[in-house]
Amino acid sequence: MKRAASSAFAAIAALVAIAAASGGCRTRPTARAVPFDSNLEWTFVTPENGVVDDETTAPSGMNDLCYAFTCVCDDEGLAVVVLTIDDDVSADSCDKDATSCPAWDDDAVEVFLDGECARLPDSRADGGVHLRHGGEFALVANGAANSDYSGYPNSFCRDETARRSLGSATNALWTGEVQRGPDVDALRNCILASPGCPEGFWPEGGKATSYLFAFSWKAMGQTERPDRIGFNIGVQDDDGGGRRDHTLYWTGTPHRPYVNESAFGTLVLDDIDMPITVNEPMNEGEKR
Repeated sequence: MKRAASSAFAAIAALVAIAAASGGCRTRPTARAVPFDSNLEWTFVTPENGVVDDETTAPSGMNDLCYAFTCVCDDEGLAVVVLTIDDDVSADSCDKDATSCPAWDDDAVEVFLDGECARLPDSRADGGVHLRHGGEFALVANGAANSDYSGYPNSFCRDETARRSLGSATNALWTGEVQRGPDVDALRNCILASPGCPEGFWPEGGKATSYLFAFSWKAMGQTERPDRIGFNIGVQDDDGGGRRDHTLYWTGTPHRPYVNESAFGTLVLDDIDMPITVNEPMNEGEKR
C-alpha cells in the first residue's frame, strides 16, 4: 500500500534520539525521519502467530513476550523500529557499550537482512561469502550491539572501509537506539488503535522497549536502494538473567531460523519514502 510521504514524515517520534543533536553516533540521519502517527503500518508478532526457535521454549503469553515492528526507507537506507512488550527485561550477558557480544543471551532484537533476496537455506555456508549482502544485526536492551554474524562484524557505528568509530552517524553502515520510559509508553494508544492490533497486546503495566535500527544500503552489499530484500526479525527473551528463555521470530523455520533465508519474508521497497510493503513470508506450511 502506498501513501503520501509528506504527511507521514511530518510527525517525528519523540522516542527517536537525533544523533546530530547529541553529538553521538546512535542513529543515522535517515532514522530521524521515522514517523509515528496514524498512517504508520505495524506488523504484530505474538506467541500465537510467531515462530519459536526450537532451541528455546515458547513465551507463556503476550505479557511474557510480543512485539510490533514497522519499516521505512529512503535512498540512503532502511530504518526498522521494533516495539517489544516484556514483563521481565534483562541484559546481564553484554556490557552496555559492547559492539561484539552474545546478544542472543539477553533481551535483544535481531534484524536479518538478505540484500540480494537469494533465499539461501544457510546464509553462513561456503565460509559465509553470502553475508556480504547482510546477515544478522542485533541491539540489546541495555544498548549493546552485535553484528558478528553479518558480513560486517563489529561494525556498529562504523564505516565499511576503515571500520573506525565515527564521531557522527552520517557514514555508518548501521546504527541504532534503544529506549524505554514515558516517551515509549506514550505510543500505547496509537499502537492499540492500529489496524490488526491483536486483543491483549500491550496489557496495562506491560514493559515496552523500542529498538530503532538504521541501515545503510551498503550494509546489504548494495550501492543504491534495491527493489526488494529478504527480511526477518527475531526477539530474544531473557527472564531473570543467565541465558535466553524464549525466542520469537516474525517468520521462518523452527530449526535454525537465523540462517535459513529461504523462509524469510520480503520487504518490497517502493519508490517513495514510506511505507515499505511487508509481504507475507514465502514458506508455505510454516507457522505465521
